[in-house]
Amino acid sequence: MTTESKPEANRPEVEGTDPVDWSARIAAIEQELPDSNDAELIALKQRLQGVDRILNEVKLSVDDEASFQLELDKLQQHAAKFNAESKRPAVNAVGFPEQLSSIAQSILMAEQEAVRQAREQAEGEVRKKKEPAIRKVRLEVRDEQDTATDLRRQIAQMQREQKEFQAKTARAEALQRQNSDVERYLQPFTAPGYLQPNSDSNPWDIERTADAKPVSLTRLKRVGALEDTMEGLERLYIFGGGKNPTVNNRRPLGLFPEYWAQKLSKPDILQAVKRAQQLLRDHGQALVEQQKLSP
Repeated sequence: MTTESKPEANRPEVEGTDPVDWSARIAAIEQELPDSNDAELIALKQRLQGVDRILNEVKLSVDDEASFQLELDKLQQHAAKFNAESKRPAVNAVGFPEQLSSIAQSILMAEQEAVRQAREQAEGEVRKKKEPAIRKVRLEVRDEQDTATDLRRQIAQMQREQKEFQAKTARAEALQRQNSDVERYLQPFTAPGYLQPNSDSNPWDIERTADAKPVSLTRLKRVGALEDTMEGLERLYIFGGGKNPTVNNRRPLGLFPEYWAQKLSKPDILQAVKRAQQLLRDHGQALVEQQKLSP
């Protein structure tokens, strides 16, 4: 089917300073179409409306605008002919708005892609400019965090030291209140000497040292001399009060009784040994801190 030419007066200029009124162009084509309820004509009008919406959303180049106007001119000529002949639109006529729609949609998608790329490029430029400042801020934050961590560590250390100092002070004060009994009952352990317990269970097993020093609190505990039992009392009694020539213990006794077999059952001896053991259990650590006992 051939197309008929329209008078030049009905065709708008392709190039011009005024924007093209696409809605008016589409409306002119619709007016040329036969007035019918035919489904294909209705579909054609709907596609024309879709093209109208797209063209009003897209900013076309001069070449694209000229191309669209040419296609619309052809479509308007077909529509006029169909209307004159009172025929249904042919396949080629329907294809024109579909082609226009496809071209317009492609242009719209290209424009959206260009906008997306421009936005990403702009964001990238912003990130490049901000990166040094962000890095500097992050480093400063990290330094502040490290400083805060060090401060917390120092504060925790100071708190531990303060608690230890307070506990040590409390132990020293408690020992001071019992100092008279310590001096009377613990001389066999606080006085410097050359004997130290040397066993986990046998109080007769001793070690002779080169230097004279107080008895070791750890060794007294290891030999079981501080256990709150009769066996523990017996071991403390043997080591502290043993004076036979084999042992050769030269530390003074004070009020701690000299060891004699089977004598621990006597009330006065038992009471003295119990008192000595209680003092060692209560104030052993304070005595070590004051160097009155060896560690």
